[in-house]
Parts: sequence; C-alpha cells; structure tokens
Amino acid sequence: MRKDRIAALIEGLEKNKLDALLVMKPESVKYLTSFSADNTALIIGKGKKIVITGFIHAEEASEFFRGWDTRIAKKGIYAEIGRAAAARRIKRLGFEALSLGFTQYKNIKRVLKGAADFAATDAVESLREIKERGEILAIKKAAAITARALKEAKRGLGPNATEASVSRHIKRLFIKYGAEGPAFEPIVAAPPASSRPHHIPRAKRLGRRNALLIDIGAKLNGYNSDLTRMCRLGRIKPKFLDIYNITAEAQNRAIARVRPGVKISDIDRAARGHIEAKGFGRFFGHGTGHGLGLEIHERPYIARNNNARLKEGMVFTIEPGIYIPGLGGVRIEDIVYVEKNGCRVLTDDIDKSI
Repeated sequence: MRKDRIAALIEGLEKNKLDALLVMKPESVKYLTSFSADNTALIIGKGKKIVITGFIHAEEASEFFRGWDTRIAKKGIYAEIGRAAAARRIKRLGFEALSLGFTQYKNIKRVLKGAADFAATDAVESLREIKERGEILAIKKAAAITARALKEAKRGLGPNATEASVSRHIKRLFIKYGAEGPAFEPIVAAPPASSRPHHIPRAKRLGRRNALLIDIGAKLNGYNSDLTRMCRLGRIKPKFLDIYNITAEAQNRAIARVRPGVKISDIDRAARGHIEAKGFGRFFGHGTGHGLGLEIHERPYIARNNNARLKEGMVFTIEPGIYIPGLGGVRIEDIVYVEKNGCRVLTDDIDKSI
C-alpha cells in the first residue's frame, strides 16, 4: 500500500474542496495501492478509504486492503459506488475525467444520490507525472530487456525474414528475458512501408534496401519502455541516409534542451525546427514525445502546444521522425529522465548506428 501517494492525493483533494475521489482507472489503482485488478474502484478522501470490487477479486482484495472499507459489488460496481457514497455522506465526489468513458460517467451520475460529481482532470495524473526512484529503476530494467531483445533480433535479420516474423521473435525474446510481455504490439516496418508511423507488420520480406524501422518496448512490473531504432538491411540510398542524419540531429537538439523549468513546447520546437529548416517539416506530423510509466502514453506530452514546464522527475520519450511516402520513414526514439541540472538518457547505451 502506498500511503505516501494516498496522503498526497488527499491533500490535493482538500485544496480543491472535494470530499473524495473515485478512482477506476486500473493504472491509477495500481499506482496508489500496488493492487492490480480490473473491475475495481477506490473511493479515497480524508477519513475515507473504500475499495469496491467484484466476486472474482473479493478474497484477494479483502486480504490486501486491511483496514479499508471493502465492498463486494454483488449488484454491479456502479450500484455499490452509489451505496458507498451515500453511506459515507460524500457530498462532493471527484472522478478521473480524462479516463472515464461516457457510459461510465452516465452510470456514476445515475447512482449518486445527494452527491455532486466534479471532474478531477489531474488529481492522480499530476502525481504520476513525477517518477520516484523505484519507478525509474523499473523503466530502466524494462529498457534493458528491450535492448537485449533488439540486439538478438538484429542478428536474425535477413532478406527472407518478414516484418511479422521479426515482430513475433521480439515478443518471444521479451518473455525469455523476464518481461511480462510487450508494452505494445511491435512496429516492424521495411521501406517504403516505414513511411507509416504506426505500420502493422506484414508477411512481407525485408529485402536488402535501406533500413528497417523497429519500434518496441517491454513491460516489467507494470512499467513500460519504448525504443525505436533503424536497422540496416543493405545498401542505403543517399536521400534515406540524409533524412536519418537530420532526424538524429533533431533528436540531439531536443535532448539538449531538457532541464527543469523549460517549456515543453520548446523541446518540440528544437526538434521540429531543425527538420523544418532542412525542408522536411511536412513529413513530421506527430509530437516529439510522450510520458512513459504505467502507461505507454501518459503525461507529459511533448508537443508544440504544451506550454507547461518540465519538472525534475519527469520521464518521457524523444522521438522525432521523417516519413516520406514511396521512400520510407526514419524515427529515432530514446527515453529521458529530467534531473536537477539537466537530463539523463535511460537508453543512451543502445546502438544508434545505421
């Protein structure tokens, strides 16, 4: 049980005059309590610690949440949320607005009697955005497994291998080296299909032209890694090598800007500005990076319209790319951790040569 995180959450709720927060997102439940289960809800506030789950997790929850008001949702989780809120006389109940679906919201609103609901857009997210030492270690270990799997997979690349076979091999390697599995379905894209940023691997032979785009990540202890590298397949066209070097320099410029207090939009601008200056701006259409942790995409989002400022403890990717239809695409991705006086690249030891 993470009492420190729960205490920080309650302090934030009190400042916003909320009696309690309803937590239903599995990643948020895990973050606050270390309990992993679906169909489980928490109601947390000052003097209020309620867990609601179904029959499947009833025994486990009763043992895990000692000292909590543990409720088994015999008539459905939403009905039990309503009963719990009424029993504890909750008048102002916050909910995770960024992750709650429309149907979920309607169900919650239906069962709340005598309580008003309030959107709490970042009650848990603001805590999760700053990573603790243990979280950094988990991400780094997941990245180490990713690196090991990539290194072995590269040895098996050949003109007769297919995108799909490489993807399957990488997933097997993740399990072999101790991961829970992939953080997401591996992206393996041979040119010209690599011009599609989230290409789905096909039974297509790799051939001997240009370089293969591999975007992969392992999951370990609930935490994710994310890495993209370009792997040589054979003779590389001069234009392809040119966009690779431009992308690499764009990434270097973005990483050099990472330090506490810097506007997040400035990180995006450092990468995007270089690519635009070289005449390839229209071929870079996504953000420069995203936060990483219990989810593969979480705050902070490294985008041109995000004017929030970096804080020590943030972890995110830096992944500029150039994607040219008919030729192929390049993306280079690393994980960075914001330190007191700059940043540390958690994946810097993974070969980027092409």
